[in-house]
Amino acid sequence: MQGLDSEKDFIVASWKLRTYLRLPWKPLISVDGRTIYDLDEEFRIVRHVERWNISALEAIIQIFTPSSERPDR
Repeated sequence: MQGLDSEKDFIVASWKLRTYLRLPWKPLISVDGRTIYDLDEEFRIVRHVERWNISALEAIIQIFTPSSERPDR
């Protein structure tokens, strides 16, 4: 989604991160998020703000939680 406002141009990117870390207990990291990129008058990124669907503490807990699924590799 691209936005146009009287003061700022911006782009919004929605994303999903899902990966197994290469640790012995193979934790699954799963985060949905959104990044807003503010653009200057030459359409260069001058600022970005990232939001996750989980808290930073929940993300850290995922690192220490063994996965119940088997990763492909």
